[in-house]
Amino acid sequence: MGYIGPHGSIHLLSLSIQNNTLTAILHNLLGWQVHQLDSRWTFHEKGGATPDLTSPDHGSIQIKVTSDTKIKGNRVSANEGYFITLKYKRKRGDEIGVEIREIRMGRLSHEDWDRPAGTQWAILTPRGERKLRVVYP
Repeated sequence: MGYIGPHGSIHLLSLSIQNNTLTAILHNLLGWQVHQLDSRWTFHEKGGATPDLTSPDHGSIQIKVTSDTKIKGNRVSANEGYFITLKYKRKRGDEIGVEIREIRMGRLSHEDWDRPAGTQWAILTPRGERKLRVVYP
């Protein structure tokens, strides 16, 4: 993942990009890949009120990606429906890369999220996370 061109090459992670930027890239790569594997799913890269993936039969999937142990959503969103969650960590030292730690998927409801006062976050509860089926590793 990076740039190769007439002025040289650089790996994207050599730029020391912020975790939130890397998280957004992985989010979009996951949504794009689902669409590539099954063109019935349309990937909406802009986010907002539209689910990340939609299908002609009114199916929808939200994608949540995190570099830590907690899956986060937006406090004001319903956070209900079908989800794919991905946890990753950056490789450190001489090795440049990203290690996917876990991918889960399944249906969540409003009650599966904590909404701490004074934040914009909704954080998936341990009970909610256990509702999701582990698909990787």
